[in-house]
Amino acid sequence: MTDTFNKILQISLYVILAISVVLFALFYINGESMTNTVIYWAYMLLAITVLLLIGFPIAFFIKNPRKGLTVLFVLIGFIILFGISYLLASDATTADIYEKMHITANISRFIGAGLIMVYILTGIAVLSLIYTGIVNAFK
Repeated sequence: MTDTFNKILQISLYVILAISVVLFALFYINGESMTNTVIYWAYMLLAITVLLLIGFPIAFFIKNPRKGLTVLFVLIGFIILFGISYLLASDATTADIYEKMHITANISRFIGAGLIMVYILTGIAVLSLIYTGIVNAFK
């Protein structure tokens, strides 16, 4: 079963790659007349990617519920971290660029929450690297 699935997946990836290469060549040769076709192909690839990104974790969770709980806890942790970041973010839109770009207070707050979340995750990554280095130095 696994070998058959891997073979089908491999053939599908080669077909997608071949179609992408042909579309790229046609776009390069014909120019702007192929723009819509290439954009629709990109939308299809995005839809396939989203379906796979959602489908495989669900299939993994159904197959291995015990291991899936760990992933679920990590996802809940990210949601909580984003909630904390959102509460810490400001909704200030006083700069002229905000008005020029039509950024509302809510969008400004989401941008700030994303930045704060990146800062927190970067800090956690740096601290974990330092911790690992110290622990390995004493082993």
